[in-house]
Amino acid sequence: MTDVQADYLKITHPELKQPLIDILGRISQFSHLSEEYLEQLFEYSKFQYMADAERPVQEGMYGQNIYILIQGRLEVSVNTESGDRKQIDVIFKTFSLFGEQCILGEPNSTTVETRGDVLLLAIDMSALPDLLEGWDNPDKRLPDEVYGQSLGMNTIFATVLINRFNRLIKDQYKLVQKLVILHQSREYQTTWKQNVLLTTLFNEFMQNQLLPELEVGIILEQVLADYLPDNEPLEKLIASASLNTETLYMELVRLESLGKIDSLNIILMETIQRLSIKAIELEEYTKGLETESHNLPAIVSLPEYLNQVYDAIISTGILEKELSKNEFLNGFLSELGPDPSLLIGFLREGGWISNQFDMAYVMYLVCQNCIIKENELNLLIAKCVAYLTVLNTPRQNIQLAQLKRIEAEQEISKELIELYESCGNDESEKVKERAPEASPQNNVEDLLSEFGL
Repeated sequence: MTDVQADYLKITHPELKQPLIDILGRISQFSHLSEEYLEQLFEYSKFQYMADAERPVQEGMYGQNIYILIQGRLEVSVNTESGDRKQIDVIFKTFSLFGEQCILGEPNSTTVETRGDVLLLAIDMSALPDLLEGWDNPDKRLPDEVYGQSLGMNTIFATVLINRFNRLIKDQYKLVQKLVILHQSREYQTTWKQNVLLTTLFNEFMQNQLLPELEVGIILEQVLADYLPDNEPLEKLIASASLNTETLYMELVRLESLGKIDSLNIILMETIQRLSIKAIELEEYTKGLETESHNLPAIVSLPEYLNQVYDAIISTGILEKELSKNEFLNGFLSELGPDPSLLIGFLREGGWISNQFDMAYVMYLVCQNCIIKENELNLLIAKCVAYLTVLNTPRQNIQLAQLKRIEAEQEISKELIELYESCGNDESEKVKERAPEASPQNNVEDLLSEFGL
């Protein structure tokens, strides 16, 4: 294990510990992690410079590292039946995470190859004890305390993957709205301006920023009238003088997962449509905009994911006593979304799991199901985006908030490069900041930005 760790930053440059932890805490993907988890990331991290045409991830091979892109560009490809390689994606967004397949202990399904000089932060998972080997062969398990690091790392990446997945789900809602509006318009003559209102209202609903004049509480009482008599927590949320729609969304997620409401998708879209009727009367929302009713087709949902994780945990047989779905959701969901750290404390304090190994395996299941559902979600979004790009429809510009986010990410990237330079690496000049390159492929996050998402 010493040889594996020889190039870790904790060995080569221990003085970078606090600067790197501070920087990681400012990156959106890691901002929800505690100081303790950020310190653990440092323990297994190393800078990795790669020249043109190198492959940090190779299809069919077992990966060892999870990578964070600091600077540069990579192409993602797969082998075709004819033996050729087909490019399917481009990774150039700062702080993109890839290589997470190594968590599952499965061969890589794609190849990731550098295009030009690239700087990565590599987080080595191979130094951890083999959790899956211990699961398949209980007699070969190590002492339980050895799996504490596995639990920590799996929790870190469960948190990162869930937050990314949750953001994609919300982007999916907005993207499908646009697609449905195009289908319902005459000969696709509807302009993108029609849907700006709906997108704005959706964003404000998810961020608890709706104007009081919209009377969202009254609208929610109407939309949820059939469910309120049997759901006291939901009724209290709506009746609250300080109604928080972000918190309300997570309560609706919980209720759909329990089967107590029929369709969160329909509820959300009906709410947004009714809000648009009120918003059309307000100048803040309606300058030059038109609205049109629509329905939402089947999509990938957060309750689907929660149900799969619950079923997977129950099926393992590792729980020391019965766990109802309602208890599971109460222990997993915070007001902002699923929280793996919250689930760990809940299962431990409630007496469902008492050892590190089983808890680490639960976090593995959280990661595994997130990766599976995100793959489904990316395929759905990619198909929608591919269809939209065929239509010769004007796109919205990237919003000001997104531009500010990009500027902030570029500043953090510079700081990471400066840390890399401080290590005395000759390649540091090759990874200086460059202008973002346009992707020839349907990079999901990039195209969603172009569509104003």
